[in-house]
Amino acid sequence: MKSISIFKYGIHLLVLTILAACMNTDKSGKVQDLPLKKSHDLTDMSKVDGDGANFMDTAAVAGMMEVDLARLALEKSTNAKVKKFASQMIADYTKTNQELKAIALKLEHLLPTDYPADVMDHMNEMKNLNQKEFDIHYMDMMVYDHEKTIDLFKTSSSLKQEVKDFIKQTLPILEKHYQMAKEIQTSLK
Repeated sequence: MKSISIFKYGIHLLVLTILAACMNTDKSGKVQDLPLKKSHDLTDMSKVDGDGANFMDTAAVAGMMEVDLARLALEKSTNAKVKKFASQMIADYTKTNQELKAIALKLEHLLPTDYPADVMDHMNEMKNLNQKEFDIHYMDMMVYDHEKTIDLFKTSSSLKQEVKDFIKQTLPILEKHYQMAKEIQTSLK
């Protein structure tokens, strides 16, 4: 398989997203964290603290990524299981992303709208993988990212009630995605 580094984007997240956020490893297998970028920095107006802002920002980027990569999977993959999974990601994360945006609006917190450059580079590299390489890489990412996102959701504390409610509502969805991704990942080996 073509050598491609797994996202150099650290997920203090999510997922959702995995939402969520993506963690990547370099060629040595070490996790690399990348800072999130905001298109505008209005965090001084936000009604959330640093931990809450970090969680929401990570979840937002992860959620965007889940939808974009799922769309790419629908284009590139011919595997029915991968395509079905991708369709589910689009449906679930589109809804979740809208819910997170509504919470952010209520809390006057501006969510990021752009990917870090390294994440965009990685997503562009994925476009060049052949179908089989893509399927394996995509499903490996989905297992890893959802595992990290679930951990983030379970360990986040000291958050506004709206964010806690979002976590409680979203966590079962993430756990379902994780199980689905593991099953598909195993079937591709």
